[in-house]
Amino acid sequence: MDTTIDWQLYRSFLAALREGSLSAAARALGLAQPTLGRHIDALETALGIALFTRSQGGLLPTEAALALRPHAEAMASHAAALERVATRQGGEPAAPYG
Repeated sequence: MDTTIDWQLYRSFLAALREGSLSAAARALGLAQPTLGRHIDALETALGIALFTRSQGGLLPTEAALALRPHAEAMASHAAALERVATRQGGEPAAPYG
């Protein structure tokens, strides 16, 4: 399993869970449907598990997807909190490293 998975892949995963289809999830995120599909494929490959069963009616989450959902939602919540705190700190100059 790749431990450096891009956050955007998890955002796409959550949108696909929420929306139930690749096209609706892509619209919700402002992405092209093929891009969102590649994100889901990349996440499945990185994790080594299937997250969805694709059908004509849309996406059906697997047990693995449902198990990952609360953790991905927690990541989303923490990412939003991080952005809020960083935005509030925007007036302070960044300290140099080293």
